Amino acid sequence: MTLGVANMPPIFLANSSFPTVNGTNRSVPQVWPTGSLEETVQNLVKTWEMELSHKTKVTDFKTIDQEKFCISVNGGPKFSATETLQVGSYNALLATSSFQGDNAIYQSSKETFESSHDIFRTVFPGGFAWEVQAVYSPPPVVVMKYRHWGVMEGAYKGHAPTGEVVDSVGIVVAKVRATFPM
Repeated sequence: MTLGVANMPPIFLANSSFPTVNGTNRSVPQVWPTGSLEETVQNLVKTWEMELSHKTKVTDFKTIDQEKFCISVNGGPKFSATETLQVGSYNALLATSSFQGDNAIYQSSKETFESSHDIFRTVFPGGFAWEVQAVYSPPPVVVMKYRHWGVMEGAYKGHAPTGEVVDSVGIVVAKVRATFPM
């Protein structure tokens, strides 16, 4: 079966955008050794994002401990698994104080799960790629550096597309079980 770009799952678009979007000297995505901690962490986070974007019940998630899961960014509000599913990954991850207020570029409190996904699909039609750049510690407290990026090829709330790479690098501290659900 051949999929047209409009029908491709977002994760496929993001993964296929590595060669053209990657802003580092390498022209292909980082390929971690099979079974390595880096590969395991990268696959876990990508699978979690897929579950969060496409599953409707937290009880169907395989990547997290539904009872213990909590996410917070830069001292922002804490979201349980159910709350994260309700607001969506973008809104949970962008709910920090620096993204709130009348002058904020993106106001997660004013977006819904659906509207946030519409925004990111419109602004980054080629995908918003994500990769692990380094893993600094093993379970039970995994500390990793990530990169999330895409080309702004679509308009955003009256702002014309720039064609520039929007690049975000950060550190994640995740408390996990030995079997890895977050």
